[in-house]
Amino acid sequence: MKLKTLTFALCAIIPSAFAAPNLTIATTTNSRDFPLDSQNPLVIPLTKDDYTLTVTGVEGDCQSEQVSSIKFNTPVALNCSEATTLPLKIRFTGDYAFSYDDKAQTLTFTRQAKKTANSEFKRPIPDVTCEQYSGGEVTLTVGETFANGTHLKDAITGKVVTVKQGMVTLAPDANSGGLILLEPVETKPQPFNYRNANIYFVMVDRFNNGEPKNDNSYGRKKDGKDEVGTFHGGDLKGVIEKLDYIQSLGTDAIWLSPIVEQIHGFVGGGDSGSFPFYGYHGYWTRDFTKIDANFGVDEDLKTLVEEAHKRGMKILLDAVLNHSGYATLADLQIDHIDVVNSANLPQKWADWSPINSENWHSFHQYIDYNSNNWKYWWGGDWVRAGLPGYTKPGSGDITMTLAGLPDFRTESTEFVKPPKWLLKNEGTRVMVRDNFTVSDYLIEWQSDWVKRFGIDGYRVDTVKHVEGEVWKRLKQAASDNLNQWRKEHNKQGEPFWMMGEVWGHGAYRSPYFDDGFDALINFDVQKKMDKGATCLSQMESVYQENAKTLQQQADFNPVSYMSSHDTELFFSRFKSFEMQRNAANALLLNPGAVQVYYGDEVARDLGPYADDFHQGTRSDMVWKLDAERETLLKHWQTVGQFRQRHPAVGAGKHQVIKQQSSTENTPYVFSRSLGEDKIIVAFVGK
Repeated sequence: MKLKTLTFALCAIIPSAFAAPNLTIATTTNSRDFPLDSQNPLVIPLTKDDYTLTVTGVEGDCQSEQVSSIKFNTPVALNCSEATTLPLKIRFTGDYAFSYDDKAQTLTFTRQAKKTANSEFKRPIPDVTCEQYSGGEVTLTVGETFANGTHLKDAITGKVVTVKQGMVTLAPDANSGGLILLEPVETKPQPFNYRNANIYFVMVDRFNNGEPKNDNSYGRKKDGKDEVGTFHGGDLKGVIEKLDYIQSLGTDAIWLSPIVEQIHGFVGGGDSGSFPFYGYHGYWTRDFTKIDANFGVDEDLKTLVEEAHKRGMKILLDAVLNHSGYATLADLQIDHIDVVNSANLPQKWADWSPINSENWHSFHQYIDYNSNNWKYWWGGDWVRAGLPGYTKPGSGDITMTLAGLPDFRTESTEFVKPPKWLLKNEGTRVMVRDNFTVSDYLIEWQSDWVKRFGIDGYRVDTVKHVEGEVWKRLKQAASDNLNQWRKEHNKQGEPFWMMGEVWGHGAYRSPYFDDGFDALINFDVQKKMDKGATCLSQMESVYQENAKTLQQQADFNPVSYMSSHDTELFFSRFKSFEMQRNAANALLLNPGAVQVYYGDEVARDLGPYADDFHQGTRSDMVWKLDAERETLLKHWQTVGQFRQRHPAVGAGKHQVIKQQSSTENTPYVFSRSLGEDKIIVAFVGK
C-alpha cells in the first residue's frame, strides 16, 4: 500500500531555548496528548473520524504565516507564540506515525502499512531543570506568613518545628517526593469552600460490586472475552461499602457517573465493531427518571446520600440533557418499534451475536432505517437524527449529533408529549405535562432527583451543545428543589452547585459562568502534569495564574484533573509510581477545585480496549494493593486530608517566598492564605 505523507514545517527555533512541542489529538468528545520526540516516531491508532490537531510548546520566532488547513505533502507552518490548531480527517482506521525532526524542524504524518493491536505509548520523562536535594535537613524561610515562635507541623512527617528568625529547619519524608507541608500545630476547623473542593469521580459500574444479583439486568450479557464494553457489576451498594475509603482521601464531594436507566442492549464497539458496547458508563440514557437496575434501586441512592452526608461529603449526579441513547435490538423489541426484520434473529433479539464474517456492527442489517415507523421511537419533535420525519443534524455545536447520538431539540418551543414506549416503561416517573417543551421535560426529570434525594449538585455533560438559557433554568429548578428537600428534612447546607464540562475549556472565566455554572472542568492542567510530576516547581506559572484569576473573579472556579474517562490515565503515561506520587502533589496543591478519577490514588492502569482507547481508561478499580500501591495510597491520603483541612490551598492567595540562598539547591517555597487559614508548601528538590 502506498503511504500517505503529510509534512508540517516548524518555525525557526533557537536551539538552546528549544522545548519539545506537544501534540494534542482531539475529537468532539475526547482527546489525548503526546510529546513530540525527535528520536522516536509517535505511532498511535486512529479510527475513522474528524480530529483537531493542536501543537503547543514551539519556541522561537516564526518565519511563516499561519494556515488553516492540512494538505498532504505540503508543509504547514506552526505558530510559535500560541497554539496551532489544524483539522485532520481520518478516512481509514489504522496506525499513524508522527515523526518529529528537530534539525529540519518538521513533523511528518504517515499512515502505517500494518495495524497493531492495543499499541501503547510510553512517554519519556521530561527533561527539565529542577531543584536538587542532597539529603538531610533544610532551612526554609517562611517570610511573614508565620510569626517567630509559631509552632508548625509537617503534615507528612508529623515533625513539629518552631519559627525562629523567620525560618524553620527540618527534613522531608523520604517518600514524599521532596515535599514539606507546613501547618500550625493548633489548626482550627475551617468552613467548607467549593473553591477548595476535592471531588472524587466514580464510574459506578467499574468501581465496586456490592450486589452481584443485579449484574446482568434487562438480559444484558458478558462477551466471554475481554469484557471491554460490557457491564462489570459495580453499583450504588458498592459505593456505599467504600465511603470510608473515599473519605480517607480528603474527599469533599463524590461525582457519580450517570445512574439513570440506560439502553438495555448493545451497539458495535470501536470502528471495526470488535466488541459489544453497552451503556455501562451511563451516558446512553433510556429513561431519565429511574435508576438503572444494574446500579441499584431508590433505597440505595437514599442510603448513599445519607451516609455520604454523615461523613461530610456531598453527592454530585451527572446530568445529561444533550442526547439520549442509541436504538438497540433489545430496546426496539421491548418497545414494539416495528422497524426490524426479525426473520433471522433469535427469539430474544438481545441474544444476537455476529457469526462468520460479521462483526458487532452487523446488527444494523436487520434494522430498516428508512421505515416510517421510526416516528414511534423518540419522534422528530423530540430529537434530531438521520431518520424519516426527523430534523436532520446540523454542523453547529447546538444542532450536531455527538457520536451519532439522538440530539434532543432543547431549543424547540413546540409543546410535545413523551413517546408511548417511555410512558409505558416499567417503573417510569415520566408523565404527560400540559404545554411542556422538550427542555421542560428534561429539566423536570433531572431536577426531580434533587427533590427526592437531596442531591447537592450536578456535573453537567456536554455544556456547549445545549443553550445557555436551558442551563439557567436547570440551575434554578434544582436550587428550588434542594431548598424544598432541606426544608422538609430540616437540613441546611451550601447552595446547589453546578460544575460544567465545556470540552477543551481552560482556567479562565468565560460567559458559561453566567449560565448557572459555579465551576467548569479545566482541561489545561492535565497537559502540564508531565513536567509538574517531574519537578513541582514547574507548576509555578500555573499556580500563580490560577490563584490570581480566582482572587480577581468572585464567581470563577476551575476544576483541574490528571486523569479522566475521556482523555487519559496519568499512570499509563509513564508506568511510574514515583511520577504518580509527584503528580498527586502537583494536582492536590493546585488552586481551585480538583477532581480525582477513581484509582488515581492507587495507580490504576489501563484495561482492555480493543480498537477504542478510551474504554481502557474505564478499567476496574484496584482493591488488592501491593506494597508500592499501599505507599502511594498513604501519601495521597495525607496530602488530600491536608488540602481538606485548609481551604487556603484551593481558594487562598498564592505567594512565592524567596529563600536566602540562590543556588540550584534552593527549595521552591510558597504560601497560601485565606483569612486566618495559612499554610506553607516547600519542595526541596529531586
